[in-house]
Amino acid sequence: MLIDDPPRTLVLSRNEIAQAVHGAESPVRIVPAWATPPDTHVLIMLGETAPEAAAALRVIRHRLEQRRSDGMWVFGVTSPRDGEGKSTFSTQLALVLSESQRARVLLMEANFQRPTIAKILGFRVPEGHGFSTQLARKMRGSMDPWTVVALGPSLHVLAEETGAHTFPETLHSTHFQNVVGFLGRGYDYVVVDGPSILGSGDANVVENAVDGVIVVAQSAVSRGVDVREGVKQLGPRKAVGVVLWDAQHVKNNGGSRKSIAPL
Repeated sequence: MLIDDPPRTLVLSRNEIAQAVHGAESPVRIVPAWATPPDTHVLIMLGETAPEAAAALRVIRHRLEQRRSDGMWVFGVTSPRDGEGKSTFSTQLALVLSESQRARVLLMEANFQRPTIAKILGFRVPEGHGFSTQLARKMRGSMDPWTVVALGPSLHVLAEETGAHTFPETLHSTHFQNVVGFLGRGYDYVVVDGPSILGSGDANVVENAVDGVIVVAQSAVSRGVDVREGVKQLGPRKAVGVVLWDAQHVKNNGGSRKSIAPL
């Protein structure tokens, strides 16, 4: 929930969260946290960018709401290569889907090699409860509940712990696909920030676990040939569309505003 005092800080009520998503007997532990994004200029939904940028995100939300009526609500986000803005877009997408508590959203970080979600949103994952760390415990037979961080009554996050050791190999375990399906039943939308496509098969693992995949490309950064090869590697079965990030920046010939091209 975005509040005005202090500005651009996400806050929550533990009881409100628990009642909204999971019952008292649910094997999911909800941990409340403060989130203070270090750079609100890159987070359109926090009001630091031109109104047309937020409008473009809401158009994408409308398109995904239409997909939800077809039984799709778990969406993976990827890019052809690293450094093309997919984690920033994943965060933007989770924020706009949960705007004004219109939907319950879980943002999952599946990019275990290069985690950034906690840094982008400015919150601390509880020690020992990064996503891949929890997956590793499940692989060893742990029956502990899944722990997610609540950044508001409608936005929860399952991310990697900043600076901690990660377990990238857990992405390929059956537990990963199982938890995406299990937690997906408790939310209106799940946004999975996945690895980049080219150079490995990690993005295809995410593809198999989600209902649809969004490919992010960045103007003046992403190469057209990489976008084509990335989309080809994923295949058309679950492709939702391609988002062009920073399109307005290029259009303005070096201006400071950012926007996106809708799906």
